[in-house]
Amino acid sequence: MSSELILKVERVINAPRSIVWQCWTDLALFKQWFCPQPLQVTQAEFELRPGGRMNTLMEGPDNARVDSKGVWLEVVPYSRLVFTDAFTEGFVPTAEPFLTWCAEFVDESTEKTKMTWGARHRSNEDVKRHLEMGFEEGWNTAVDQLDDLARRVFAEQERERTSFGLGSLDTQRVRTCLWFDKRGEEAVNFYVTLVPNSYIERVYHPDPAGKVLIVNFTLRGVPYQVFEGDPHFQLSPATSISVITQNQEETDRLWEALTQSGGKEMPCGWLTDQYGLTWQIIPKVLLSLLGSADTDKRERAHAAMMQMKKIDIRQLIAATSD
Repeated sequence: MSSELILKVERVINAPRSIVWQCWTDLALFKQWFCPQPLQVTQAEFELRPGGRMNTLMEGPDNARVDSKGVWLEVVPYSRLVFTDAFTEGFVPTAEPFLTWCAEFVDESTEKTKMTWGARHRSNEDVKRHLEMGFEEGWNTAVDQLDDLARRVFAEQERERTSFGLGSLDTQRVRTCLWFDKRGEEAVNFYVTLVPNSYIERVYHPDPAGKVLIVNFTLRGVPYQVFEGDPHFQLSPATSISVITQNQEETDRLWEALTQSGGKEMPCGWLTDQYGLTWQIIPKVLLSLLGSADTDKRERAHAAMMQMKKIDIRQLIAATSD
């Protein structure tokens, strides 16, 4: 594509790349900086995976309203995000696509990140329209806001650092620790791409020449910690992460992702992923049926579940229908 069709902003953000990534991928933080004030992001939702939705609503004075719906084309943790409004969720084509943008992050230093954020357009007319809409002032103002937010988040983490050098953006002081004998950081990088509103908080690497020791991360608001120790202890189904899914599509997506590359299916919606961690992928309708006031329906739901590995909602409903 011709460079004449690309508008971009290149800036150095005064925070580590992990913090900048968090400001992009944590919805609560994202909404604080993504559009130039006095506009505000009043609604935002995204599923951080290729093909996942990325929808925002910006509102401001004089009934200003910008409603954007699109999908992620590429998600490379801590390195690259690509979005397009040419499609909505499920790769349904849109009537009037306007742009595809890409944000890339590289280390400028241990505490600074170089960010390149560019928008690609279909035509010179679209470039002109974007400039007339205030691209330069708007995007630069948004990046100013990102820089300010990332600096504050980084400073807060540093203040709250524990004796291990670990910090948290929130007030939570309790988290589940998962013991991995190897590939712990790789596993966490994978997990945070699967569940919306998930991110890595901090990586503790005491010996730069050695392996990572601790990774603090959050999955949909729930804090976890991976400790990469020696193979004295092994992960087992005695510890598992339970994810309540909204529908069959989400159930299928998580099941497929977690059982790939050597993961193993287990009965009743349980599985063990390629790293040895056990998960429960449970559609919310199953919980509703198992908690039904109708004893017969409860028993039929339980009997159907016991015959399944991945939970099939249609079979559940058929088994419990009168």
